[in-house]
Amino acid sequence: MYRTHQFKDKFVLFLKIFFPILIYQFANYSASFVDTTMTGQYNTMDLAGVSTATSLWNPFFTFLTGIVSAMVPIIGHHLGRGKKEEVASDFYQFIYLAFGLSLVLLGMVVFLAPPVLNNIGLEAQVAAVAVFYLWYLSIGIIPLLLFSVIRSLLDSLGLTKLSMYLMLLLLPLNSGFNYLLIYGAFGFPELGGAGAGLGTSLAYWVLLGISLLVLFKQERLKALHLEKPIPLNIDKIKEGVQLGLPIGGTVFAEVAIFSVVGLIMAKFSSLIIASHQSAMNFSSLMYAFPMSISSAMAIVVSYEVGAKRFEDAKIYARLGRVTALVFAGLTLSFLYIFRDRVASLYGNDSQFIETTAIFLTYSLFFQLADTFAAPLQGILRGYKDTIVPFYLGLIGYWGVAIPLGYLLDQATDLGAFAYWIGLIASLVVSGCLYQWRLQTIMKKINWELRWEDHLSPGV
Repeated sequence: MYRTHQFKDKFVLFLKIFFPILIYQFANYSASFVDTTMTGQYNTMDLAGVSTATSLWNPFFTFLTGIVSAMVPIIGHHLGRGKKEEVASDFYQFIYLAFGLSLVLLGMVVFLAPPVLNNIGLEAQVAAVAVFYLWYLSIGIIPLLLFSVIRSLLDSLGLTKLSMYLMLLLLPLNSGFNYLLIYGAFGFPELGGAGAGLGTSLAYWVLLGISLLVLFKQERLKALHLEKPIPLNIDKIKEGVQLGLPIGGTVFAEVAIFSVVGLIMAKFSSLIIASHQSAMNFSSLMYAFPMSISSAMAIVVSYEVGAKRFEDAKIYARLGRVTALVFAGLTLSFLYIFRDRVASLYGNDSQFIETTAIFLTYSLFFQLADTFAAPLQGILRGYKDTIVPFYLGLIGYWGVAIPLGYLLDQATDLGAFAYWIGLIASLVVSGCLYQWRLQTIMKKINWELRWEDHLSPGV
């Protein structure tokens, strides 16, 4: 990161940070996308199992990665204030935090996933695939979270291109391992949908190993002296948790709503389950655009706020939101035109393709709502404002999505689509609440600046 003075320079810097993050997010979401599409080509029943398991997995792993992402604004503020020597200490504290969190999630997957999946009305074969998929996937929890810490460090330093290159390795690694383990190629065991979970885990372990080599060999990182481990610091761990827990909680509140809707789909046919999750899977891939804007916002805004350049932070915020709208226009047009072809990526059955295409049409609307809400989340994180947005997210997501979806399901013949309307409404409400919070922060900062100006003549 570096200071910019002209709008042109800000725009160039923002794009330099945004595009690598975008490609990174596409690669990140590709793991779930590859698992789902490759399993769908193998067997529709396995697809339903993997899809349901993903509905359980996504909220928890995004919750934990959200917590460790708190390192971005923390280091951003350090850099804005010229305190580069604090970076190594924060990095190691988040490494310790990530390792501890990964053990918690591992225990939850091993002991809680089977009773949940076996008692939500799934067909026996679907439930069995889902359980084994999660068990295999849990092998990759530790490298996934540790890599998230390394990636957050690189992003906060403005080295988003480097984290992009690392994440791009995930796609060929994941696809290769999946092919071997889903289909039993070259003498490997044929594990079906469950093999996709093991393939993803192995890919994450390889990715972590490569990332560690890069971390200690990269010239621009040597000045941070990361080769010297720093002991556990409880105060810094607390700061990370205090800032990261609301971030993770906000992400969890949003993702969990989608997952709960996925579990509600269990009361419908296996076709509906597979079509719903396939459409949701591709929509998650498209979510990479607003999510990347959000991540870029957290980086640039935190740097400017740390340096108390609030007007520059506001310019970056407006720039990011306009960019999000432009990309939304492109992605939504693509999805609307090619929704049938997208649906065919997940299966060959004509009824499946038709149902999935309908779900994809509904997804256009909540993707548009995400374009409004997601950048606001990143801007607020840049100001290190996380607690109030967490509560606002709870109100917006949980107070609207399920109640409205259930009401429409009971009062109309919309069926599964009723819950998608509930999701759309929840995202719109959440975005409006985040906008109100940002305006509140802006007013507070402007008041403080005017007060300082009032006092300065007397100093």
